[in-house]
Amino acid sequence: MGRLKRQKIIKSPRNVTTGMCPECKTFGRIFLIGQVGKEKGKCNSCNQEFEL
Repeated sequence: MGRLKRQKIIKSPRNVTTGMCPECKTFGRIFLIGQVGKEKGKCNSCNQEFEL
């Protein structure tokens, strides 16, 4: 029997964007939290939530 070649499944998070945090002024990943129309942003480095 031959070797099975499988592809790795790469999940791309849909609720992440890139931008600047208004709290700590760093550029990086911003997580979008909440329902559509009432989203809040959460900074990856300082873990602060803020209005968009």
